Amino acid sequence: MHPRLAAIGPEALAKAQQAVAKLRSAPRPLQLALDICAHCGQCATACQVSLSSPERRLNPARRANRLREVVAGRRRLDRQELGDWARDFYECTGCRRCAVFCPLGLDNSVITRKVRAILGDIGLSPCRITATQEASDRLGNNEGASEAAIRDMVRFLEEELREEHGATIRIPLDEPAPVLFATASSEIMGRPENLMGCATFFHAAGIPWTMSTRAFDAANFGLFSGDDAHMQRKNKLLHEACLELGAKRLVIGECGHAYRVAKYMGAFTAKPGQPYAVTDIFTEAVPVLRRGGLRLDPGRNTRPVTYHDPCNFARSGGIMDEPREILRACVTDFREMTPNRERNYCCGGGGGLAVLETAEGVERTDTFYEFRMNVSGRRKYEQIKATGADIVVAPCFNCLRQIEQLMDYHNRGAGVGTVFELFDRAVVL
Repeated sequence: MHPRLAAIGPEALAKAQQAVAKLRSAPRPLQLALDICAHCGQCATACQVSLSSPERRLNPARRANRLREVVAGRRRLDRQELGDWARDFYECTGCRRCAVFCPLGLDNSVITRKVRAILGDIGLSPCRITATQEASDRLGNNEGASEAAIRDMVRFLEEELREEHGATIRIPLDEPAPVLFATASSEIMGRPENLMGCATFFHAAGIPWTMSTRAFDAANFGLFSGDDAHMQRKNKLLHEACLELGAKRLVIGECGHAYRVAKYMGAFTAKPGQPYAVTDIFTEAVPVLRRGGLRLDPGRNTRPVTYHDPCNFARSGGIMDEPREILRACVTDFREMTPNRERNYCCGGGGGLAVLETAEGVERTDTFYEFRMNVSGRRKYEQIKATGADIVVAPCFNCLRQIEQLMDYHNRGAGVGTVFELFDRAVVL
C-alpha cells in the first residue's frame, strides 16, 4: 500500500469521492473518454507499455475502466483503490499513441490526467513531481535556481561560446526584443550545450532575442500531475514576460511539453488580440535555413544519427518535419526509426515518468527506474538499436534523460543529444 495512504483520513477520501462524482458533468472530451470505449483492444496493441508486458493492469482500456467503474458506482473508491490508482495511472506515459490508433479517437491520456489531478488534490502525487512544482512556484523555474545563478551561468556560457566560435555571441537577459526565448530550465542548468546552440543560431541568423530571468523556464509539470492551476500559474509568467519585454514571438526551445502547454493549453495564448505568437525554435530556424541564411558544414557531424520524435512535439504539436530538415543539413548520415512521426513510440519516460526512480512504496515488484528500462522504454530501445545509430537526437529533456539511461542500462553505447547541439558543431560563422 502507498505509504502516504495512512494519512488519508475521512475528509481526504470524501474529497476524492466528490471529485469523482463531479465527473458525471465533466467537460465533453472527458465525458467521451469515459463513455465511448468499445473495448476493441486497439489501444493495447498501440501502447508500448502494454506491448512490453503481459500484466493485465497495463492494458490502457483496463486501466481507464477503474475510473469508469467508480464513476458508474460499480467499484468502491476507498483507500486501497486510491493506492492502486497511484500505481496504475503513473504507469501510463500519457503519450497519446492510443488516440492515433483508436477507431473512435479515444484519448486515454485525458483520463490519466484527471485521475492524477484527483490524487494530487489529496497528496498522492509522486514526491519528485510535487517538489518540482513547489520549486517552480517559489522561484519560477523547476531547478529552483536563483537569478544570480542564472546570470552566472549565462556569463560562463558566453565565455564558452567566444572560445568555441571566436565570436561574441550574447545570451541577452531581460532586454526588450521581438523574440522571447524560453526552454526547460533543466536544459539550461543541466544541459547548457543546447542553449549555446540556440544562442549561436540567433546570432548567425541575425535575430534579436532575449530571455527573462523571471520566466526563462517553460517546462511545466502541471501537465504531468494534472494540476491545471499550477500549469496556468507557470504559463502566466511567460505571458507577463512577453508583455514586459515587448516580444512579438514567444519561441519555445527543445522542450515538447513546454511547447504543447504554451501553444495549446495555456489560458493566455488563445486570447483575442494577443500581441505575440507562440512558436518553437525549429519553426523559427527552418525559414532561415531555406533562404540560405545559415552556413552549415555537415562534415563536422559524420557519425550516424537518428531522431526521436517527442510525443508532445509530434503527436500533440505537429512538429515533425522541421527538426529533421535542420538535422539533415547538419549531419552526413541520418537514419529514421520505424515507426516515426505521429506513430512514434514514446521514450518510456513521458508524463513525468523520466524523473521517477523509486516506486515510493507503491505495491509493485520493481522500481520505477526498472519499469522505465524494461517495460515502458523497451520498444524505444529496440527502435534505436535497429537503426545502428551512434547518436540519438531527443529534443526534450525528459526524453533525453530517459534515453540516456536506456543506453546505459542496456549497454548500447550510443550518445544522446539535441538538434541544436549538432547545429552548433556544424555552423560556420
